[in-house]
Formats: sequence, structure tokens, C-alpha cells
Amino acid sequence: MSAEAKLPLHEAMGIVRPAVFATVGGGGKTTILFALAAEWEAAGDQDGVGGLTVLTTTTKMTIPREGRTMPLAIGRDDAFRAGALDDIRLRGLSSVVVGSGRGDRERVLGVDPAWPRRAVDAGLASLVGVEADGSKGRPFKAPAPHEPVIPEGVDVVAAVIGAGALGRPLDERSVHRPEIVAQIAGAELGDEITPELAARVLTSPDGGRKGVPESAEFVVLVSGAGRDLEGSRALASVVDGRVVLWDTGSGVLECSA
Repeated sequence: MSAEAKLPLHEAMGIVRPAVFATVGGGGKTTILFALAAEWEAAGDQDGVGGLTVLTTTTKMTIPREGRTMPLAIGRDDAFRAGALDDIRLRGLSSVVVGSGRGDRERVLGVDPAWPRRAVDAGLASLVGVEADGSKGRPFKAPAPHEPVIPEGVDVVAAVIGAGALGRPLDERSVHRPEIVAQIAGAELGDEITPELAARVLTSPDGGRKGVPESAEFVVLVSGAGRDLEGSRALASVVDGRVVLWDTGSGVLECSA
């Protein structure tokens, strides 16, 4: 692992616009998407790509407090969405939330998994960030049979775990679908969530890699890594591949490629 305190989140995760990016796994997925949008808005068009950053979901997504001033484009029709994105771009705005409708608790409802790729290929957006499953606020999870809903033509997928899960018992207080996590990890309910256990699930084709195409880049992202940097580093040391340790306030703490 290398300390790269000023490394942008998109660079740490290997995202190069234009791209479709998806988050899966535990708590922090939505926050990561909105952090990416804020990062590119602050940087401007330094890479010369231009275009909107679009945030969406293929399931359901709750807009966090920091994202509630972002414009919304809610509709099921592709032509409507294209017109809405053109209008937002003409207004000089750089990011937008897109959904097919509004659900309970003001959640944004998901788009067709093929739409993010269509939007990028059509030049409507330079990045579409997709929340591809839910975790009911738990920092760690494994997918059910119907999960995740990976967007077609995805370029980068991040499997997310909250550092707060490390060292805790494998139960419903910290884990969404703990029985599936236990099955994948070869563990028992109530066992300690060690870095090794977490890594087995995050990198399993039945866990964090489920549904991720071979053509996509895959990254493990530890959210809130500052609260347990030692445990987060231990997790990174047993993952073969790109790992990003990240905090909402501090940004990228460390990363490995």
C-alpha cells in the first residue's frame, strides 16, 4: 500500500472518463458516488473530456443530505432523459441524479441496466455512476440470488466495505445477509469479521465479484478506513488486486494497484 493523501478518488479507483462505474456491497456506496461528482465538479474539465456526471441506480437509492441540491431527472423515457440532461448541461451544471421514479422515503428508483452505457455512448454523460445493490445501511454484505444488478457495459466496479465491520461479530447488526456471508467465507454466524474473512467475501464470484464481467476493472474500497486503519491495511494486504482505503472527510488514505 502507498500513502497518496492527495490522490483523487477517481484516479485511485482507475476510472477514466468516459465510463460507467458501479458500486456494490456494504455501506458507503452512495456517499462514494456523490464524492466522485463533487470531485469532478471542483476540478473542472481538466482532462478535456467534458460532459455530465450522472448518478443513478439499478435498484433504489437514497440521496444523502449533501446531494439534495443536485438536480433530478426523473422519468422512464429515454427521450425525456436525453432532453433533461441537455437542459442541465445548457444551464452550466456538471452533475445530476437520474431515476425512473420516486419510491418510499423519497428514494430514487432504478433505471434499466442498459441505460448507463447508452447514455455514455450517446455523449449525454462522461461518467455514469451506478449504485447496483443495497445493504440496509450495514457496512458489510453478500448478495442475494437477485443481486447485484450490474449495469451493462460497466467499466469499473467497486466492492465496498465499511471499516467499522472489521472486528465485529458476523451477525445482522453489522452485516446484511450474514448467512450468505458465512456460507461464502466458510464461517459461522457470530464469528469475528477478520480482514481475511472480509477479503474472501469481497473477492468471491458469489460475493463482491458477483456478476462483474471479465472486461471490467474491479476494486475493493474500504470506506471509513481512518476509523480502523490497521484493520483496513490488513484487509488490503490479503486482497490480490486494487484496494483503496478512503474516508469521507480525508479522501484517499492509501491505495494499491
